[in-house]
Amino acid sequence: MLKKLRATLLTVLPTVIYAHIDYDNEQNADPPFILYQEISKRPQNFRDDRPGYYQRTIQITLSTKKKDEALEEKLEKALLDKDYIFSLTSEYRNSDGSIYRVYEIRLEDFKYAK
Repeated sequence: MLKKLRATLLTVLPTVIYAHIDYDNEQNADPPFILYQEISKRPQNFRDDRPGYYQRTIQITLSTKKKDEALEEKLEKALLDKDYIFSLTSEYRNSDGSIYRVYEIRLEDFKYAK
């Protein structure tokens, strides 16, 4: 599931990182890059004391040196083209002047459903 999402994100930018950036590390990525991570996985509609499926929330962060509407549109189009329905949750400027634009998508995971 996350491999398919990663492949979609790689059509937007060549630098796609899972989970986190270590800002104390000299090898951290320079913008633009995409950071994605799973921020929740919750069971939905129980059947016989077992979850029917899990709903996973994935956070996708686009980091750019400055506001880049063309890149934002490219990311949004790539997500929608692959049927990932996103919500824009925030956009903010970091202390170094770079911009973080944060999206969330929800995925249904039927792997554990019986």
